[in-house]
Amino acid sequence: MAHEFGYKLRLLKVLIAFLENPKVYTKKQLAERYNAKEQSIKDDIKVIRDAGFILKYDENYRYYFEQNPPFKRLNNLLYFTEEDQLLLSQAIDNITKYNRRGEYLKNKLGTLYEYHRLGHAYLRKPYLKKIDLLKEAKAEKRVVILKDYRSSNSNTVKDRRVEPFHPSPPDDILHAFDLDLKKLRHFKISRISRIEMTNDVWQFEGHHQVIATDCFRIVNKNQLMVNIRFKVGAYNELLESFPLAAAYVQHTGEDNIYELQCMVNKNFYGLSNFILSSLHDVVEIVSPDCLKVHLSEKMKEFQKKLDVGW
Repeated sequence: MAHEFGYKLRLLKVLIAFLENPKVYTKKQLAERYNAKEQSIKDDIKVIRDAGFILKYDENYRYYFEQNPPFKRLNNLLYFTEEDQLLLSQAIDNITKYNRRGEYLKNKLGTLYEYHRLGHAYLRKPYLKKIDLLKEAKAEKRVVILKDYRSSNSNTVKDRRVEPFHPSPPDDILHAFDLDLKKLRHFKISRISRIEMTNDVWQFEGHHQVIATDCFRIVNKNQLMVNIRFKVGAYNELLESFPLAAAYVQHTGEDNIYELQCMVNKNFYGLSNFILSSLHDVVEIVSPDCLKVHLSEKMKEFQKKLDVGW
């Protein structure tokens, strides 16, 4: 088991070395760097190539990945099973137990694999498969069906026929033209059960336009400036659920009090859910007044449901 831990950790380090420092390391240099035999590094290279990557070397036998490899090869590289992740974490503990460097490595590993803490899941294999299909559809200008799309705004789960012209995995957003509504729409990629490719070609490419979202990932040209103050608990909840909001939050200078100032959609989608779920940590809604009215109406609706035995 200890040998397996060491092997997986070294393989990951070799992989990172090639990705971060192309045309820098030879097999001999990597063997010295990771205290391994040159044959072991040679075996690691074989495993990487067997995974589908094109790994080459220059005139000085320094290795590098072929530029712009197909996206599917990247999928295979990035995907590790839950067991692999556990083994790597345990290996770090065995090698650097009670060591600050060990904690740093585990945190780095967590950044790669604990997708839910990042607010998106764009390195999961099922997610990557959806991105592959969206990119393929974009390149071939073909219509796709977003199967069983879960919409929070309409509270429905149904298929959506769209022309996907701009998938953005880091934002978890697909910019597309909805063929049923005949409008531009944003879809959360993580809410799509699967992608079904069709043979239909685009007919509305002239309408394709990337429209910015607010920090709650809502598309609406009619926006309002909001100003809200809250405690640490709400701050954590906001950034974990809506990472884009980080650019608009600042510490007020008061103990553990933060402030959000930004433009959001006029219907306060996303924002109102955040506020109502973090009421105990919200210090003040500074502006606008219509947001206060909106929240008051939401609270009244909830109270009515309680009164009738909901």
